[in-house]
Amino acid sequence: MKKLITIVMLVFSLSALAQEKTPVTEADYSNSSVEMADLMRSEGKIYVLVGIILIIFLGITFYLISTDKKISKLEKKLPALIKEK
Repeated sequence: MKKLITIVMLVFSLSALAQEKTPVTEADYSNSSVEMADLMRSEGKIYVLVGIILIIFLGITFYLISTDKKISKLEKKLPALIKEK
């Protein structure tokens, strides 16, 4: 039964399209500007985006360093705990 449901779901997912297919034109190859980035840069919002990415990166880095320190402390205590038992 599980295999049948999986096959049915796969068949239905094959017909789903994320977006319409548009043909690539010669103008697409010569376009070197990114409209969204130019708009964000002109309005000063690009700096907000860079700041948010930096805050997220620093938060993840801080979390990893603090977790590493906690694991190191536990590794140092582990031999003593094993000897007690």
